[in-house]
Amino acid sequence: MQQHIIDITLENFQQVILEGSQTQPVMVCFWAPNHDESALLLASLEKLAIEKNGAFTLAKINCEQDQSIAMQFGVQSIPTSAMFVQGQPADGFAGNKPEQEIRDILDKHLPDEAQLLAEQGIALIGEQDFVQAAEVLQQSLQLKPDVAPVKLALCKALLETQRVAEIESLLETIGMADQDADYQAILAQLELAKEAADTPEIRALEQALANGGDSDTQLKLAVQYSQVGRVEEALELLFQLLLKDMNAEDGQVKQRFMDILSSHSGEACVSAYRRKLYSLLY
Repeated sequence: MQQHIIDITLENFQQVILEGSQTQPVMVCFWAPNHDESALLLASLEKLAIEKNGAFTLAKINCEQDQSIAMQFGVQSIPTSAMFVQGQPADGFAGNKPEQEIRDILDKHLPDEAQLLAEQGIALIGEQDFVQAAEVLQQSLQLKPDVAPVKLALCKALLETQRVAEIESLLETIGMADQDADYQAILAQLELAKEAADTPEIRALEQALANGGDSDTQLKLAVQYSQVGRVEEALELLFQLLLKDMNAEDGQVKQRFMDILSSHSGEACVSAYRRKLYSLLY
């Protein structure tokens, strides 16, 4: 049984329903195994609980086994369902209902998908899984593009993976009203990251390339760029070499290009450069 589908007893009903609903909606279903309408309703609720993947808890009360709980809640017939939010009954219905009507009731009380993804992404940041956090937060923003706190959370994840260009693009979309202390802190960290990404070795290689450096210099600079998170610049340098010779530097250029595509697959520019490479290969 799924973790968010729980059989309620006298021992756990207060913890699951009254206390648990303080942080997450709980749908309570009063049912009986030998009651056909109950079985049909419970099947629909279990399906939705699995589909919503923990957005709400389904609390099942078998009235044949625990009549006293049903009496405490004033249940007069089965099946009866009640939605608890923050320890209080917020909605409910008697009898069975079509699945879509049950969905409509749930949707009034459940956080939407964008919010769930945002919460998941922020939790992943707390677990220091920054790559996965960035992916999940980007999915949230695809559903709701203008949520400033989610953008700032994504910036935090991107900072840890040195995706400086993407952070700059995100910060440009945040209006003055949302440029709070978190925004200012990220801006300061971004400046430090940009300074760290401009090393003396990189500057020396850039100067050498500007003075007519060869393909080996260009390859070395691309490697340095990739190591400090300047991925798009690294890919562009390598792609220019591949345009001239797919076997440049005895295949090292293509191998490095493929390595960067693989290790930075979450970055926006990677898909475009992967397509460019395929156009050369095929």
